[in-house]
Amino acid sequence: MAKKEEEKYHLQRIKELHGLGKFLFNSPILKFFILVIVYLILIRIEGYFSEEYPIRTIINLIGIIISVYFVAVIVYLIRRSVKRLINPENIFVLISTYALFILGLILLFSTLFNIVETAKLGYIKYGTCSSDFNPSMIANDPQISRDFFYFSSMTFFTVGYGDICPMGLERIISILVSFTGHLVSVLIVGLIINNYLQRRYTNK
Repeated sequence: MAKKEEEKYHLQRIKELHGLGKFLFNSPILKFFILVIVYLILIRIEGYFSEEYPIRTIINLIGIIISVYFVAVIVYLIRRSVKRLINPENIFVLISTYALFILGLILLFSTLFNIVETAKLGYIKYGTCSSDFNPSMIANDPQISRDFFYFSSMTFFTVGYGDICPMGLERIISILVSFTGHLVSVLIVGLIINNYLQRRYTNK
C-alpha cells in the first residue's frame, strides 16, 4: 500500500512539472540512454572532420550537457526513491540502477578526456607513452587516438589492455578514473551483499 502511495505521489509531482522540467524528468532514464547513443555516434563522426572544423567543440558541449543531465537524473532518482535504491524488492532493480550510474560516470570521464585534448593539455595515443609532453605533439603524433569512451571504460574497470595510453594531463585524469572505478565497485558489491543478507534475514 505504501509503495502504491509513493508511486502515486511521484506521478503527481511529474504532472505538476511544467515546460523544461517536465521534459527533463518525465522518463529520465530513457532520455539519458538516447542522449548517450547520440553522443557516441557524434564521437565516431568527429573523426571524419579535420581540426579546423568546430565539430569537436560542439561535441564537447553536447558531452557536457549530457553529463550535467546525468548528474541531475541521479540526484532526482536518489531523492525520489533512495530506500528502493539501497534495498529494492527486486535485486535486478539495484543492479540496473548502478549499471546506469557507471555508464554515466564513464561518459563523464570520456567527455573530460576529450575536453583536455581540445584544450591541448594532453591526449591519448596508441603504443607506448612517456612523461614528456608538449602541445605540438597532439597535431604531429600519428598514433593519436580519440577512442575516449573505450579508454575511459578500460581505465574505469582497470582492464589495462595497454593498446592506448595517456599523455600530459590525461595521465592524472586516468589515475582519477581508475580510483573512482575501484571505489564504485567496492560500494556496489557492498550494497548488493547487504541487500541479499537483509532479504535472507527477512524471509526467515
